[in-house]
Amino acid sequence: MVASYAIVPAAGESRRMGKPKLLLPWKKGRIIDAVLGAWLASQVDQVVVTVRADNRSLQKQCLVHDVEVVVPEQPPIDMKRSVLYGVDYLRRRYQPADADCLLLAPADMPELSAPLIDILLAAHDPEDPRLLAPEVDGKRGHPLLIPWQLAGEIGRLEEDQGINVLCDRLPMALVQSDQAGALVDIDTPEEYQQQRENSDPDHRC
Repeated sequence: MVASYAIVPAAGESRRMGKPKLLLPWKKGRIIDAVLGAWLASQVDQVVVTVRADNRSLQKQCLVHDVEVVVPEQPPIDMKRSVLYGVDYLRRRYQPADADCLLLAPADMPELSAPLIDILLAAHDPEDPRLLAPEVDGKRGHPLLIPWQLAGEIGRLEEDQGINVLCDRLPMALVQSDQAGALVDIDTPEEYQQQRENSDPDHRC
C-alpha cells in the first residue's frame, strides 16, 4: 500500500508581512488552521510541520491539529532547508518506501483544499515516478508531489537553488484542476487584506 506524507514548511519569518502571518485571522480560525485543516481533510497519511524553535505560539497552534511538529536545532535559512528537515524526519520516523510520495506546499496558502491535494494523490503512479503539480488556468500551482524515490534530489540542489529547479530537472506532469486555491499565497498586508475579503465578502480588514 502506498503511503503519502505532507511537509508544511512554516519556519519563515514573515518579513514582508511585518508580523507572524500564519497566526493572522482567517475565517473562523487562523491561516495555519485553514492550511492544516485542508491537509488533514485530504487522503494524505501524515502531515509534518517545520516550525522554528523560537516560535512557540505557532508550535502550540499547530499541535491543536493531528500533525507532527519538527523543530530544527538551527533556524532554517530558507524554505528548502525547512523541507529538508522534514524529509530527514520522515526518513528516520517512517522509513518511506520508494513507492510512497511526498507533497509540499507553502504554509501561507489558506485556500488550499483537500480535493486539490487528492487529485494529485490519485494521479501518483509508483510505476511511472514523476513530479506532479496542479495546473489552473494555464498556471502551475501547489502542492508539488514528489515520489519518495526522487525526494533525495532535494538535498542535491545547490545552495542557491530552490525546489522549483527540480521541476525542470526531473520527469514531471501537470494535473488539470479548477481549484483556484492552488495559486493563492499570502506574503504582504495588501495580499492578506485582498484575499481575506475574497474568501469572506462580509469581512472588512
